[in-house]
Amino acid sequence: MSQQPSLLDASSRVVDVDIAGRMEQAFLDYSMSVIVGRALPDVRDGLKPVQRRIAYAMWEAGLRPDRPYRKSASAVGDVMRKYHPHGDSSIYEALVRMAQDFSFRAPLVDGKGNFGSVDGDGAAAMRYTEARLSPIAMELLAGIDEDAVDFVPNYDGYESQPVALPARAPNLLVNGASGIAVGMATNIPPHNLGEAIDACLKLIADPTATVDDLLRIVPAPDFPTGARILDTPGIRDAYLTGRGAITMEAVAATETRSGGLPRIVITEIPYQVNKAALLSKIADLVKVKKLDGIRDLRDESSRDGMRVVVELKRGEDPGRTLQKLYALTDLRTNFNVNLVTLVPAEGGGVQPRTLGLVEALRQYLIHQRAVLTRRTRHRRDKAAARAHILEGLLIALDNLDEVIALIRGSDTVDIARTELMRRFDLSELQATAVLDMQLRRLAALEREKIADEHRELLALIGELDAILDDPAKLDTLLADELREVKKRHADPRRSRIIRHGEPQADSSLAEAAAPALEAQGVTVYVTAAGYLKSVPARRISAVHNNDRDPVVAVLRGTTEDTVLLVDADGGGYRIGLGDVPVTTMRQRGTTVAQLMGEGPDAPIAGAVLLGPDVATVLTVSASGLVKRTDRAEYEGRTRVMIAAGVKDDDRLVAALACGDRDHVLLAHSAGLAVRFPASDVRPMGRGAGGVAGVQVPKDAQVVAASVVPGGGPGEGSASGAGMAAEVVTLAADGGARRTSLAEYPLKGRGGKGVQVGASAVAWCGLAADLHVPTAEGYVLLRPVEIAEGRRAGRLTAAVAAVTGPVTAEATPESG
Repeated sequence: MSQQPSLLDASSRVVDVDIAGRMEQAFLDYSMSVIVGRALPDVRDGLKPVQRRIAYAMWEAGLRPDRPYRKSASAVGDVMRKYHPHGDSSIYEALVRMAQDFSFRAPLVDGKGNFGSVDGDGAAAMRYTEARLSPIAMELLAGIDEDAVDFVPNYDGYESQPVALPARAPNLLVNGASGIAVGMATNIPPHNLGEAIDACLKLIADPTATVDDLLRIVPAPDFPTGARILDTPGIRDAYLTGRGAITMEAVAATETRSGGLPRIVITEIPYQVNKAALLSKIADLVKVKKLDGIRDLRDESSRDGMRVVVELKRGEDPGRTLQKLYALTDLRTNFNVNLVTLVPAEGGGVQPRTLGLVEALRQYLIHQRAVLTRRTRHRRDKAAARAHILEGLLIALDNLDEVIALIRGSDTVDIARTELMRRFDLSELQATAVLDMQLRRLAALEREKIADEHRELLALIGELDAILDDPAKLDTLLADELREVKKRHADPRRSRIIRHGEPQADSSLAEAAAPALEAQGVTVYVTAAGYLKSVPARRISAVHNNDRDPVVAVLRGTTEDTVLLVDADGGGYRIGLGDVPVTTMRQRGTTVAQLMGEGPDAPIAGAVLLGPDVATVLTVSASGLVKRTDRAEYEGRTRVMIAAGVKDDDRLVAALACGDRDHVLLAHSAGLAVRFPASDVRPMGRGAGGVAGVQVPKDAQVVAASVVPGGGPGEGSASGAGMAAEVVTLAADGGARRTSLAEYPLKGRGGKGVQVGASAVAWCGLAADLHVPTAEGYVLLRPVEIAEGRRAGRLTAAVAAVTGPVTAEATPESG
């Protein structure tokens, strides 16, 4: 029996090494592992390894935009099991960030549930949230099953994973990246998808384009949280060298509360700024008296958007206070660009490099050309393989009797296959296809289908060969696909750029840049008694709920807009919305007399925002008279004026913005409506009475007037609004219906009109959110809620929509 070697004999297997060299090598190995395997994105698809593995694993699991959500824990488990053995928490954190619309400019994961907030709140546990891929993520994965990219074994060798995704969108720029490796870091800002693709198209058309050429297309990053970007030299430095500082600042507006108390409203904050920490910082500055003009601070943010209110003391200048906030808080901050990314190396693998904008896009286009070449070759080979099979089938069909006799005379399938190959010079694949051919393929029409498919495949192979042989055609295909991605997914820029006449030095930027107070979005309710209630704009307006003072107009605008109020006797009042105190819905508002020193003697009939896109103001009387007046006649130094001439026995019931190509739709209480071109009513002076718009019976009156935007010439047309536009009819008993505008034919003005399906009408006009006064108070009626979203004919019975009766005319939301 042999003896075990003694420990004393182990010296023969000891290898002397230099501890310093071994430590250096171990540190370099660890560094490259972190750099390549964790922290830095790849220039080709803009993803870190964990993000790429999440996207690919979710694609494999079928978590696509057109399929149901699945628990996030399912996706995390697949990623950890197959590709990323680093613990579930790191995977879920990456998945959460990919779903946050305030972190990614184009989120790659469509999340359902609590995925955190801009206040720094964490996401719910993965067992509570659900996720699937977003549509833009599918563009990154398009073609991955067509041999478009290389695959490598996973950590245990049982699976394979892509080295990089095909990435039909320039994701590195669109979503940016941040990460800290060993000895290096990256910080890439997000950009607008449309601008990034346009820059790619510029480089395809002109490979010699410079950074200044691309700056005309990509002027600055585009952050998901919006805010403003100051046009400083740091932007060009970042795009030229890959390093530079981009200055961001919050978007703020000023409001005036009741009693003349000013306030600052912050609606957008810089990217990666924690809103809760920002508010805490402002509060601390107030406590230590570095900000002495602030008396209150509130966060009124909701799902409708961000809204941070800074209440100021009486007499404080909002601009001066905002300038202090910019200087002392993160309302103005820098994004320090460090465009470090992994770039394919010549000898294989990747290496970290700092790139400018031009080189980053060139590397992306190199990847795209390789992807398209491989995908085209794959499709060509697949088409050639199918054409090869079809050629064998066509040969067999041309010699059908002999083929049948040969098969029947063979003892086994193998013998039949061998004889077919010998007799007709077929390949083994072709012979097998002939043997597998179904009897129905022997019909004449089936043979013609095979021949047609073969001809189509030959044509396709020719096209694919032309792409593979001609780099110009490959670039044309690449450009076309990029344009298609832009068409489907691009959206407007969120971050506005403030340009300065002369560049400012970074050190003095806070002092040199003037405070930028923007117009605040507001919804203005105008009532018959002459009250204006301006409330902060929300995605969905609240309901006016004063049944003793019906609302006559609901307008959406900004504090820089001007509104024209028209009363029933024809008086006009021009008021700047910046002069109207912003209140809550619980408050009644401010009267015209408080704002102008004098008020109307008659009820307000309507209101119009006098914007630059308003050509004329249309007024409508209860007896059916209509008049158009150029907007310019309501502008000037006079704020109180005659808006329209009105007969003693008549009154105005509506005032609307109207253009020459629009159509007008009028309805009266007896249940008839007429539609006619606005051009039938020539513009008149302010004091004119108007011309006949619709014939109104003796005991009826006009109850509704609508303008159909862009109504084109010809009966039944409405270009701009389109015949897809809908008309809502609300009867006095609370019944309602939605009807296509096509059922209201275009006629001349002054006619009787067509029946709207109700004998007593409270409203009939272009579909809009209606504020409906009833005996029980106001109701907000939305067209999509009528008849469960279904259209009905003009004379179809109405469905109950409002608990009637309706006590006064309904009012549509507009502006």
